[in-house]
Amino acid sequence: MVPGKPADPLDERRARVRERRRALSRSLHAHERDWRFAPGDGGSPETVSATALERELELDRELASWAESSPKPRSDAELAAERRRLKYFPVLFVSAPHIESGASGSFPGIPTPLLYATSVLDRALRIDEFPGARVPEVVAVMNPLVYDSAFEEQLTALLRAHRPRLVGVSNLSEGHHFALRIARLIKRVSPESLVLLGGQHEDGVNPEVYVSASERLARRGARYQAAYSPFLITPEEADRLRTLQTLASQEERAFVDLVFAGDAAYALLEILKVVADHLTADTARIKAEILARPEVFAGLPGSGRLFLVDEGTETLESVRLSGSALEGDSMPFIDLGRLTHENRFPIFGGKLTAQVLACHGCKYSCSFCHESADSTLYGTPKIRQRSAGNVVKEIELRLEQGFEAVFFDDSTFTQDRRWVAEFAGLMARRGGGRPLIEWGCQTTINDVDAALLRQLSEIGCSYVYFGVESAEPDPASVQKVRQLRVLPAATNWSARFREVAKWCHEAGVRVGTSLQFGLGETREQLIETVELIAEMHRCGYIPDGCVALNINSPYPATRQWLELLKSGRPMPDYREKLKRHPSFETAHQFSSISGAEAEELYRLAAERLGAAIHVEGR
Repeated sequence: MVPGKPADPLDERRARVRERRRALSRSLHAHERDWRFAPGDGGSPETVSATALERELELDRELASWAESSPKPRSDAELAAERRRLKYFPVLFVSAPHIESGASGSFPGIPTPLLYATSVLDRALRIDEFPGARVPEVVAVMNPLVYDSAFEEQLTALLRAHRPRLVGVSNLSEGHHFALRIARLIKRVSPESLVLLGGQHEDGVNPEVYVSASERLARRGARYQAAYSPFLITPEEADRLRTLQTLASQEERAFVDLVFAGDAAYALLEILKVVADHLTADTARIKAEILARPEVFAGLPGSGRLFLVDEGTETLESVRLSGSALEGDSMPFIDLGRLTHENRFPIFGGKLTAQVLACHGCKYSCSFCHESADSTLYGTPKIRQRSAGNVVKEIELRLEQGFEAVFFDDSTFTQDRRWVAEFAGLMARRGGGRPLIEWGCQTTINDVDAALLRQLSEIGCSYVYFGVESAEPDPASVQKVRQLRVLPAATNWSARFREVAKWCHEAGVRVGTSLQFGLGETREQLIETVELIAEMHRCGYIPDGCVALNINSPYPATRQWLELLKSGRPMPDYREKLKRHPSFETAHQFSSISGAEAEELYRLAAERLGAAIHVEGR
């Protein structure tokens, strides 16, 4: 400012905006102050973009006009409340539960798929850089453990209190029935709210990715086609899949407005930008605005589609993303601060537990796992590994936030030995001679050895969960079994598990495991499987509560799903409320096992395994 010259009011307002941003940046945790939109991007959260600056200046002008319209001066509290009302509009996110009260066989956990979908939005909000005229305020991220009347009451109360402009619901196939019930409740209580469904189920029932994958495969050679033959689908098979996608039925169109399948992080930000710029518009107008900008969505990072019904033509339409793969290091860390339920893993003594995903994808292609088909369907790399430094930085942030333990959600945490060695070295240096934090992971018995387990234990690993599935799995279904042939000392699956469990025990690492029934095993094989796990429990290798019982079912986006489609047999419709035994982690409705057989299996397992079986809440 030039001495003697009057201050420019606009310059003063700009200075106030920048000072508010500096104050906001100082409130961030240390491990999130040195990046803007993604760790390592070299940007500063203090920088105010032209879009954010103009929005804040316009809000100041509106606030000044509102204050001047009053016959008496407004208090600071009144001004702050009105500015908040002008700036924000409410949104709500819900992770649909997949069980009701009384089920005890399911493990708890945070809704990481939903949080990865909201991660770009969350970071933009955290540094006040949402690119719209108004700004979404996330009033809650609901992660109920079960679907019950208490959850319905809590959701209803939030809907009535906030009237959210958009409610996003994430769902797995086993929770799809409950996701649809949630959508109905939302429209009944808050009909003006836009309802957006997404999650693994929507990824798996997106018929267009099956068609695209089939077309890509048809351009490849005969040997490649033979290896991926289930992905070669006919027009008739594609039409069968279309009946299963959400919004296929007229009934669903009454309570679901938008469905996203694929990488949602940047698409969600764009959807909310459309909403922010048209806050008073009705649902039909919002949909029309989305359909009018296909080139914008086509330029967004990620692979996927947004489905919606054109209310003018009543046809189901979609807009596509660019198809580019999301790189883990280019994404912000997920926001764990808004969850309605704390995450405390019993295996870590009830410590507040963060869940971290170091790698998307698995090198194996087991027929029952969605990772056997995801990369082929969406045309993305099979393995998307974050750098070790990026993962350790997230762990340090979680420590700042008060988390006491970490569990890695990677399907096969130790599949890349070079990466694990680098991670271990960084963790050891950050810990300064002691473990930085207690942590656990899941992997396969193929991908560890005694030396590796000792190294992991030294840097805080106290628990490893192995997908053993069976004492004698069928290699055609459990593809990871084939890896035994390339191990230095070839052995059978049961002997390998005994060896690995012993190594874990010697290293001070506890063992958890999943068993999967319904893969075509004989009764003798069932007994052999249960006896194997009982032996490891008696030896003290597997603690109480660390064995999950599962029933194999064909889930969307798995090879089993595709093989069922090719067979011409009826396809599972996960709109139905699933029949399940309360002590199994998965439902049996669409499996080869009946309810009576599930009960018999449980009795067999309970008799031999006793306290080893996981019971939620114990």
